Amino acid sequence: MNLMQNYYQELQKNMEYVISNESEAITKAATLMSTCIETENKVYFFGTGHSYIVGQEVFARAGGYAGFIPILENELGMNHAFKSTLIERTTEYAAVLLELYPFKKGDVIVMTSNSGRNALLIELGLRLKEMGVSIIAITALEASKNSISRHKSGLRLFELADVVLDNRSVYGDASLSHNDEIKTGPTSTIMSCFIVQLLVSAFVQLEVEKGGDVPVFRSSNIDGGDAYNEKLFERYR
Repeated sequence: MNLMQNYYQELQKNMEYVISNESEAITKAATLMSTCIETENKVYFFGTGHSYIVGQEVFARAGGYAGFIPILENELGMNHAFKSTLIERTTEYAAVLLELYPFKKGDVIVMTSNSGRNALLIELGLRLKEMGVSIIAITALEASKNSISRHKSGLRLFELADVVLDNRSVYGDASLSHNDEIKTGPTSTIMSCFIVQLLVSAFVQLEVEKGGDVPVFRSSNIDGGDAYNEKLFERYR
């Protein structure tokens, strides 16, 4: 069996696991988000490094809920890999984010981290928990359990979260072995984006069932899409 087939089967296996075993947790997380919006609070998305992509995945795209707030500071993404790594391992940047974003009690934050171990993530999570913000974690649960926290508390993301969604990625993320030293085929980004789209869809379904206006973006590449979306941008700008 070739590597392409192996990679496909690894992703298929993980997706089937999520559907079979994570549906209840996804529904619980979606309900938490729905209650948050109903009480006029905010839903945030946060990740660093490649997990930053999950916040981009829900932002201003077709099928995305317009009221979400992704934390997309350039320093957190992969524009400069070494810089991003340094920042995600320092606690001090959490204070910057707490100044930039008006978190308050009753808000929800979806935090994505494959390892769940880095200092910034844990510091921000602890500070938000103290404020009464609920945490939904997207993480590689078994891999994280085998990782040592880089935060002085010794905690990992899954230990802070109100709801944990497991992306099933292996320790080290790369799933395909070429020899004893070389591995490729990371699964965390695909799986985390898969999970977050399941989560968004479950949340939107709850909003539809409540009735009333549900502000979901349309593709800007279909006729009328720009005009429709502009109204949402004006509303949530």
